Amino acid sequence: MSADTKDHRITIRELQRNAADVFDRAGRGESFTVTRRGVTVGRVLPPDDAEEALTAAVDRGLIDPHDLDDLPTAGEAVGMVREESPPGSRLATDALAELRAAEDER
Repeated sequence: MSADTKDHRITIRELQRNAADVFDRAGRGESFTVTRRGVTVGRVLPPDDAEEALTAAVDRGLIDPHDLDDLPTAGEAVGMVREESPPGSRLATDALAELRAAEDER
């Protein structure tokens, strides 16, 4: 959740009565902590842009969803050590930038 996201506490009853409004507001960036008798029981969060992009890529056939099963979770990735590239190799971002520049020249 970003620092500028508004967070609100609501009860389950308020969520039941105002679900459409709560989800409309979540779509605009607000988040909600849902409580029952003062105890947090859930959260309603805005859509995650990265997750939406990934879903769109899977839907368009650009990514095979089975390939995602082998990727590390965010928690696992934090502890990963970056492997050094072999001498003379270039970063994929540099190669992509060169491809885009060549495409723009056409």
